Amino acid sequence: MELAFVAPRLVSAPVGTVPSLPWRRVTKADSQIELGSATLATAATACALSAKANRRWLRKSRRHSVRVRRCAVEELRKMVHLGGTPAEKALAVNLDDKFYGSFAEIGAGQEVSRTFLQAGAAAGTVARSISAYDMKMSDVNYGQAKRYVTRERLEQMLNTEYDLVEKTLRKQRGDDACFFAFATTVAAKAYNSDRECEGWVGLTYQSKPGEERSTVILHIRMSQPTAQLQGEAIGVLGTNLIYLCKGLSDPYLITSFLLDGMALSDEPGGGGRIEVDYVDFKGPPFQSVDPRLLAFRLIQLRIANGVILQPDSNGNYKMAVPNNFLYKCPVIVERSRFKPVTFMHTEVLEATERKLRSEGGEDKPPLSVMNLQIDDLTVPVSWQETKVRLDRMKEIYAADTYRDGKLSMEEFTALVDGSLSQEETRSIFNELSMGGDSISVDALMNITNGDDSVLASDFIDRMELLQELNYPILLSNIKRTHQLVRYISRYTNRQIIIALGGGGFSLQRALFDPKSYTNEEGGMLRAFGNLFESRSTRIFTYPSIDEVGNVMPCSLPEGNEQQLYTYLESIGSILPLGNAFVGAEARDPKTNQRFRFGSDAVMKLIEEGSPDWEKYVPKEVVEKCKSHKWFSRLQSGIQISPRTYEFLNNLKS
Repeated sequence: MELAFVAPRLVSAPVGTVPSLPWRRVTKADSQIELGSATLATAATACALSAKANRRWLRKSRRHSVRVRRCAVEELRKMVHLGGTPAEKALAVNLDDKFYGSFAEIGAGQEVSRTFLQAGAAAGTVARSISAYDMKMSDVNYGQAKRYVTRERLEQMLNTEYDLVEKTLRKQRGDDACFFAFATTVAAKAYNSDRECEGWVGLTYQSKPGEERSTVILHIRMSQPTAQLQGEAIGVLGTNLIYLCKGLSDPYLITSFLLDGMALSDEPGGGGRIEVDYVDFKGPPFQSVDPRLLAFRLIQLRIANGVILQPDSNGNYKMAVPNNFLYKCPVIVERSRFKPVTFMHTEVLEATERKLRSEGGEDKPPLSVMNLQIDDLTVPVSWQETKVRLDRMKEIYAADTYRDGKLSMEEFTALVDGSLSQEETRSIFNELSMGGDSISVDALMNITNGDDSVLASDFIDRMELLQELNYPILLSNIKRTHQLVRYISRYTNRQIIIALGGGGFSLQRALFDPKSYTNEEGGMLRAFGNLFESRSTRIFTYPSIDEVGNVMPCSLPEGNEQQLYTYLESIGSILPLGNAFVGAEARDPKTNQRFRFGSDAVMKLIEEGSPDWEKYVPKEVVEKCKSHKWFSRLQSGIQISPRTYEFLNNLKS
């Protein structure tokens, strides 16, 4: 990437070179010049300013030396049909007759190809549309398959369709054509059946003429009540996927707008919507894609309520499909924000495992999962709508007067336009810039996954601390325990055990506070009814260990809530873990020091500068903590306050 001095009024190319990258539009006096694929002649003309302007530029250029790059906001501005109808997006694709391919859709009608066929100018895009609905007919086209709604079947369809288009039409269409194959295989709502409605959606395509093929694969879950509504939703999703992949090469941006134009629901655990809970990008435009950040984008923007991240043999985390990962497994779940993960977290899980194994009755060992809650990093429901996001983008982009992809303190102050006090403005600017002199425009839009994004950095810090323990991770924005159980029970009919306790854990605060159910229909009693709807769902509570090592039962709720707790314990829905299942080291006051503090207490020690925090955190996690921005911010006092998170999610509202 070329380096250049970026000044408020001029861009200068390195002497003797012709820039190979696109150059930004930069304000010059009262007009604008576009360097584009700049030539030396253009650059020389641009430099022919008055002597006074040149001196001013030289002074400013010393302060504004940056790496020239096109920010994600500028990429999005090219996608003029975002927020529009599927027909508008399909027509935009159809009008480019160099993007040409095949549609193969099985299980929910042919809504995607129908959108392109009805939008107009379909001859520019559609080579053929097929739906081999009968399994034997499908086998004739794509080969034998053990199961038909699988990733393997989708890949068979994509490869067969793409190869056919390439073999049949390359000579006719020429080397400058970009071919594609779109495919779906889904189990939509069936007559007289209550099976899980899910499926696979994929696109194999050339992003540039002559380039090797790229592939994007999605797993979806459909909760609309009828097959017709499910088919219509897939029509919107599939059209979005084709439109986005044709116009963008950033996998995080593509993921962010998959549900553009679709009715969304904030019902935790799903309901009345389509969810994308797995995405995979492969091909030349998608080098070094981080599955963790793709998962973060799915949860942050409420495209899914939960995403499974599973470690491979090398400790690298990849997305797993919930249907497959949790299928008919007894599941133990521990919920937390894990800031940071402590010895107590692992001890609670291990004690719960010991108890469940002692009971027997399961033909599979329990699957222990850490539920990383990022509801504090999730955007509000209203911000899901594309129009709201694009309006916000225009506002932020307009504030970037130098067009360098960053906002100075002066530009940031103009952006907030008096909605914050001067003190709040300075404080939030300092936090978002991480003590620097500018804030990334992309970071303010929540569309970047780099180090300049407070939200993405916070998430990755939490993830990497957890990864050291090598547990599967359920990433979610689900706030309430009964909602989490409803989510997991979609995929397994075995026991679901919620592991709680340890450290300064409070049952009253976590489960029995009536105020926390104010927005729940039916309040706390209905929530508990939903939580224990199946007798295979139970809560195991780990005892408390105080600061001198005494092991005591978990503190009980107070008042009327204690009667509810007593009842639930009496019927076995809540089970306190006795000493028989607490680890020997944790039981003994002489050896249990490292189990005495939970995350909140450890954070306080770090904030105070006490080295004692290291006693309560696994050794491998200690080193990770020290290398992360979350830790350095906590130590320096430049924490990301709740007010700043609120500002990011509700800019100027």
